[in-house]
Amino acid sequence: MAKLLLIFIDATKFLATMKTFIFLSCMSSILLLGKLVDNNSVEGKINFSATDELLFQRGTNYQDSTPSEEKLRIDALNHPFKNIYISLHPLDFTPDLTETKDANITQRAQTFFPNIIAITKGSTVKFINEDELYHNVYSLTPKARFNIGRRPMGNVYGQKINKVGVIKLGCDIHDDMSATILSLDTPYFTKIKEDGTYKITGLPDGKYEIKVYHPAMDRFNDEIEVSGGSTLKKDITLQSKA
Repeated sequence: MAKLLLIFIDATKFLATMKTFIFLSCMSSILLLGKLVDNNSVEGKINFSATDELLFQRGTNYQDSTPSEEKLRIDALNHPFKNIYISLHPLDFTPDLTETKDANITQRAQTFFPNIIAITKGSTVKFINEDELYHNVYSLTPKARFNIGRRPMGNVYGQKINKVGVIKLGCDIHDDMSATILSLDTPYFTKIKEDGTYKITGLPDGKYEIKVYHPAMDRFNDEIEVSGGSTLKKDITLQSKA
């Protein structure tokens, strides 16, 4: 009986020791993850070497001889100054892309608005026709070809995007309409503000390739590294295409 009691006491001590060990291991892992995840940020300003006129590229073959005020307003909102995206692509780890976010592109006043959007691969882009006429949306981009057909006012159509890269859109009814989907392999991206500034937060420690997309400028690529909950300052000057 005494031997059984001693065995029981030893087993109880062993279980208590194991519980303490597991608890401390979990706490260490949590503390370690806390130091590595979601602590860093990158911010700065995008500068241009081109004039405003060179940056503004859009179709001029309007359906009407005189563009409507609404179309001119949308064209101003679509100005490339307001549709520049900067993205950070991890080099030390593979980011999680399972949480995709849908995006919308509206067809209004015979214009795609916005005419540039950025998404993560696997997201669905919804095309919304707000004009009192038929529109179409198609892509001839390799590995991202689709054609949603001609659709009336009020129609909403969702297209899942599985390709990484630049996907060009058009309307086979109105040749001057065009738009771009920037499909990314990273969740770390943002559209710059009207004053040219940007900030990307929630970055794990590591090295990243930094890219900037602008339709009228050369592609920008560089490598950065962030760690220890720091904020990296990174100003960028874009060069116009030759």
